[in-house]
Amino acid sequence: MAASEGSENAASKAQAAERMLAEGLTDTSPQGLRTASHALGKRFQGGLADMDGYVYLQKVLVQHALNLADKDPEQALEYKTAAIPLTYNLAANTWPGWGPKEADAVRESHRKLGLAAARKNVALAAEVGLGPERRRNGYWILGAHQLAAGDHDAAAQSFNISAELARQAQDATAALMAQGWVHLAHILDGADETPQLDAVREELRRLGDDGEFYANQYAAARQVFQRDQGDAE
Repeated sequence: MAASEGSENAASKAQAAERMLAEGLTDTSPQGLRTASHALGKRFQGGLADMDGYVYLQKVLVQHALNLADKDPEQALEYKTAAIPLTYNLAANTWPGWGPKEADAVRESHRKLGLAAARKNVALAAEVGLGPERRRNGYWILGAHQLAAGDHDAAAQSFNISAELARQAQDATAALMAQGWVHLAHILDGADETPQLDAVREELRRLGDDGEFYANQYAAARQVFQRDQGDAE
């Protein structure tokens, strides 16, 4: 009986997510777009269960938001603001650097679309005038995608901007995290900055749960990208 009830609850939640997604694709409100994006992430488990389906529908949501902004000048700022997390989610869920599982699910076409979404995220955030505490995320995901593309110099520049924005927002943990990614970009470009990265990792671990997550992410990304470098040689 318990198993049956569990299955019914899971099916009910899946149907609710599908309904929210369908409504969001035709909704004309900024909140509807955000709700649809949340439902989409749940439906595709971060994109890994059906990456092609996730990428297509998330791209449709982004374009829907931008089309609404063009059609309604009075609410254009709200629609563009709503599009910012949509572009971030698309970029984040198509980044192969989270780990080997994600790297195997993300194809080159997905990654390129994610890089374009990251660039759009940065542009929209500047256009609507978001503060440094919000803009730092956009520059981080842009740097992450540039790292995945093998553009190490550009990645380091984006991570440096993210670190500076974090300092402006008085977020010392985020600034330290971004600085670690600068070191990783240099390492992947052939520099010997492992001691500097290790120092950042240890300092992050002393900061608690978020710091521990940030510290572990360097190793996961390094494993993915050094593996890719080896495959290319």
